[in-house]
Amino acid sequence: MTLALAFSVRRMLERDMLVRVLASAETTGEVTCLLLDKTGTLTVNEQRVRRAWIAGVDVGPLDDDLDDAARTETIARDVAALDDAVVTLASILLAINTTVTRDAEGTILRGSRQEIALLRFVQSLNGDDESFATTILAQFPLVKLFPFTAERKRMCTLFMLRDGVEDEEAGGRVVIRAAVKGAAQDILSQCSTVLNARGKKRPLDDTTRSTLSRAFESWQRDAERVLLIAYRDVERDHVSPRDATTMCERMSVEDAESRLVLVAAVGMSDPIRPEAPKSVATCRRAGVDVKMVTGDSLSTAVAVARRCGILDDDDVSRACMTGEEFRERVVDQASLDAVWPDLRVLARASPADKYALTNGIRASTTRRGRQVVGVVGDGTNDAPALRRSDVGFALGSGTETAREASDIVLLRDDVASVVEAIGYGRNVFQSIEKFIAFQLTANVTCVVVSVGGALAYSRAPLSAIELLFVNLVIDSLASLALATDPPSDDALRRRPADAAALVDDAARVNIVAQVAYQLCVVRYLMDRFGPDDAQIFTAFVLMQLANQCNCRATSNRIDVFAGVGDNPLFVALLAAEILLVVVIVQRGGAVFHTRPLDVGEWCRCVAFALGSLPLRTVAATFLVSLAAAIREDARLLSSRRGDGESTNRR
Repeated sequence: MTLALAFSVRRMLERDMLVRVLASAETTGEVTCLLLDKTGTLTVNEQRVRRAWIAGVDVGPLDDDLDDAARTETIARDVAALDDAVVTLASILLAINTTVTRDAEGTILRGSRQEIALLRFVQSLNGDDESFATTILAQFPLVKLFPFTAERKRMCTLFMLRDGVEDEEAGGRVVIRAAVKGAAQDILSQCSTVLNARGKKRPLDDTTRSTLSRAFESWQRDAERVLLIAYRDVERDHVSPRDATTMCERMSVEDAESRLVLVAAVGMSDPIRPEAPKSVATCRRAGVDVKMVTGDSLSTAVAVARRCGILDDDDVSRACMTGEEFRERVVDQASLDAVWPDLRVLARASPADKYALTNGIRASTTRRGRQVVGVVGDGTNDAPALRRSDVGFALGSGTETAREASDIVLLRDDVASVVEAIGYGRNVFQSIEKFIAFQLTANVTCVVVSVGGALAYSRAPLSAIELLFVNLVIDSLASLALATDPPSDDALRRRPADAAALVDDAARVNIVAQVAYQLCVVRYLMDRFGPDDAQIFTAFVLMQLANQCNCRATSNRIDVFAGVGDNPLFVALLAAEILLVVVIVQRGGAVFHTRPLDVGEWCRCVAFALGSLPLRTVAATFLVSLAAAIREDARLLSSRRGDGESTNRR
């Protein structure tokens, strides 16, 4: 097991997967439920503004294949219908309501992909003026920031308007303004007025609110994240900067974000990773239940889930819900067990929702059996769920807190790495299964031959030094060889691994068949040539080496040599084992009590060894299929008896 884990961890690192907790390299093979983040995992996290709505005027759509010059030209053409003051106001609200960090020259040092994309949009709104955002920050001092939270789903910035900045409606007296940016439905509910193309405010009545809500929802159905931009003049009297600072420090977030003026809406697109649909399909085929947990709106989440293959067209109503609905319906473990098996998409989810879902699935008592949960996250808020999961995957571009809370860091930031990690985890279990099958076959045969030969012939056919060679050399080299096989495609076609059932039906049948075959061969050689003949030891060891090849194939795979060329170490070790056997038999007579064999005797021993290969094929196909058919017939018979007894009782 240690060898298998060591090889797996090294290969995972070569594939840009950093294993922080050694045991997780094995646990990934048991994952039955995978909770995926959307941004950066299923999408490329290269966000761009695809369209906008500014004071009643539509901007875009802006195709992803447009270069910067073409985007700027399209935006300039669309905003021509707007008053310049409206464009300036929208630009100021976007430029100042950000957490992007800049250096002294205004160059962006650090910030989220979303906020950087919004600042580029501001630059395009102002004729590709790269200094616009820096100028705004210099002219309008930031006083207070209410950061984005998963509960509010918006952020708010309080800033001062200096003297000389015209605000016609406020008569130049406005010195404190709140800029708010956030999710569409959260901001829209806080707005009481809306700006028109001429810069005039008008009441946001129910009809207009409903029209805008439908328009924004159509953007979300196109897999776009919709952000609304609004503001409020929180102080209309001329006050000193010191008084303004004092007022802002005392102001609550509820006061700052109420009775807002809606200015603009922005639709952000984030392309689906090309490999995401295939990776999701691979997980589902491998028996892993894939769910998406995101803070985006339900419409956006559903659109992305459909494109990735997480969600089928016919299960939207029962497989999707928002965080609010989740919190209402899930009050205990029983209610969670009624929800999670059908759940595919959890939208507008908070970190607490993600943690509750992770913890609930792990503690589930449904008939599906024990659940092993994998969680993918990249933010600080994901840390509790990452720690609570059986295996936590953190994106390499995520926060330090998320990486510290994880078991495996995905340096490539995509869902394909998660699938590969699951494959490597299952390969660890397969390596253990291979070695157990090999050891059981060799040891059972050794015990029966030694004991039976001693009872029947008054001496053991295998000497102590020969048994020591088999256990110390052959078994050790075989364990190393079987532990070095890379993951095969077959690993992701099977159900998740189960540590409580390492040896499956195919392995059991093969063990019994190989033990029976080897005992028959040894019995024949002892009866024909006597218990002291060197052919017994030679045939016995060669049969173990042939069975070593048999054990490479798990389940009912027929070709035991498939992919052997991808593992030169296995070939080298097998060749070394064969060479050792030849040298010991031909030259080790004084120590191992053997004698040199002639060509005919070697051919006989090799033929017996090769006979175990087709035997494994028969056992893996006919006998396993026969056992499965017998079990199915027994199940049907039991079901019919149960139905008959029920009918008789009626």
